[in-house]
Amino acid sequence: MQDELLWKARLLVDGIRLDPSALEGVGTTWKEQLHHLFEYDFDVHQSHRSPAEFRLPGGAVVQVRLNERSRYFVTRAGGELRVEEHGLPLFPIEWLARPAYYSQTTSVGLPMTSIAEMVGEDCISVCHTNACITFSDKKQCAFCNMNFNPRQYDEVLIRKRAAEVGEVMQAAFSSGVARHFLITGGILPGNQEMEVLVNYLTAIREATGFASLPGAAIMTPPPDLTQLERLHALGLQSVGFNLECYDPAFFAAVCPGKQARIGYEKYRDALRAAVGIFGAGGRIFSGFVAGIEPMEYLLDGVQALAEEGVASIPLVWSPSAGTRFKGHRPPEAEWFVELSQRVSAIMIRHMKRPASGATPEPVRCHRCLNQCLLHDVLQSRFRFFQTIEPSNTKGRGE
Repeated sequence: MQDELLWKARLLVDGIRLDPSALEGVGTTWKEQLHHLFEYDFDVHQSHRSPAEFRLPGGAVVQVRLNERSRYFVTRAGGELRVEEHGLPLFPIEWLARPAYYSQTTSVGLPMTSIAEMVGEDCISVCHTNACITFSDKKQCAFCNMNFNPRQYDEVLIRKRAAEVGEVMQAAFSSGVARHFLITGGILPGNQEMEVLVNYLTAIREATGFASLPGAAIMTPPPDLTQLERLHALGLQSVGFNLECYDPAFFAAVCPGKQARIGYEKYRDALRAAVGIFGAGGRIFSGFVAGIEPMEYLLDGVQALAEEGVASIPLVWSPSAGTRFKGHRPPEAEWFVELSQRVSAIMIRHMKRPASGATPEPVRCHRCLNQCLLHDVLQSRFRFFQTIEPSNTKGRGE
């Protein structure tokens, strides 16, 4: 498992290059890249045949990040897809299968791929608005290229109507390819995001027949935090408010628009309020762009949040095209492996099962978190969402 984690980290940190032979079947048999949220590649490209993800021999799912300067090269030899380093074969990989709904259209004739994409093996993801108001005054997060994407890729539909979202969700869940969903998007003025989410969740309930919605919304804190009860009443299982960096000074420097428009403390208040509404046990989470701030700062945050019932999701950062950090270097792969192991120790100590004893269906998992090592670690140590017992143990995971 340790080797698999390290290779996943390396292939995310350094990206990969592709031989033309590796593209066989991409866009027909194998799932292609869509750009519904961010561009994760190091280099801007126009090809619609780039693969989205691959599976390592041990089962870990890895996001494709194209980098023409990478030492890792994917080619096909003897019918086998494999990763090479400086011409030496390392190990075989496989692209992920293309979902059937990728070939379907909605009732108004839109390609379903313009509405939602499959992330990893089992999560259908919708970006409700492929634009963020922080770009309007050049205060976007330094790692973000959300407003950059619509200018580069034709498949990006900036806004998606709730009715079409419901149709695509129904197609994905009824075919068995989706087990849970994710809704996210750019920061919108006032209470607009809450209204969008309510409309989406209502449409998903009507289209799928689900009473309890197996998904999560990554969102901006609404002006009135009691509005979160509307999402809970519609059956949503999980919400996330991404701090990106835990240390307040790093948050303000890296996310100046979030700081100016919402504020660090509002994010912290939203996480606490959400735990009060949805419950603890990992249902409420904060995402972090790991590698920007020192590891100890982030671990302090993971510890503090875990004590409040909030899970942390540290993503492996690599500077990508269209961001202010383009050309910077993230930490080495070993740094991310150590971080994920230490975060997992904290999570195991503090995340609790529901009071009812029921086993929750995970809303984020190792099958879909293609740019994070944490859930691979948790999966290997325990069946995290099934076996974790309450603990009063204090202290940061070492």
